[in-house]
Amino acid sequence: MITVGIIEDDRSLRRNLEAFIELEKDLLITFSCNSMEDFLEKRATLDEPFVVFIDLGLPGISGLEGITFIREKWADVHLVVITGNDEDAVIFDCIQRGANGYLLKPFKIDELRKNIDIIRSGGALITPDVAMKLFRKIHKPQERYEDHLTNLTPRETGVVNELLKGLTYKEIAIALGISATTVNDHLKNVYFKMGVRTKSELIAKVLRK
Repeated sequence: MITVGIIEDDRSLRRNLEAFIELEKDLLITFSCNSMEDFLEKRATLDEPFVVFIDLGLPGISGLEGITFIREKWADVHLVVITGNDEDAVIFDCIQRGANGYLLKPFKIDELRKNIDIIRSGGALITPDVAMKLFRKIHKPQERYEDHLTNLTPRETGVVNELLKGLTYKEIAIALGISATTVNDHLKNVYFKMGVRTKSELIAKVLRK
């Protein structure tokens, strides 16, 4: 069973998300909150879900601040931002704070199943526009990006490049002509060399000024 948490103040969108998830036999909502304050009141009694979808434009405590609160409670949860804000600075801030994905509104509710499957397969849940912004960021300036990767082999650097495009392990394997197992082995080495544990930590370290 895949467990899902929702933090969204738009009542209509929240209900649509809840209704869709309830129709999926292998998905289960563990909590659905209309604000970070609501989440914080309940968090002591909540079990860690597989993924949390959080809106940025929340009343009171913002979703951006909320990312930090959620990461403090659940270090390994998959945290996906849902927002209409596509500003570069906001996207990078979310990722550096620990977001695993960034979905721009409006998005199709019926694609939620596909999105969750992308997360389960090891992919980064980002729209093409956001992926392009990230890719431009990590190559500009080039010196800063390369500074973080000096200890990596050429193949490990290639795997990192493909991962930051939002590809899954399987897609990276196809792009580089290697097996998915080899991709996983390379990433384990990358995580060890760069002192990170997750994709979001890796991206944050690459983007950090």
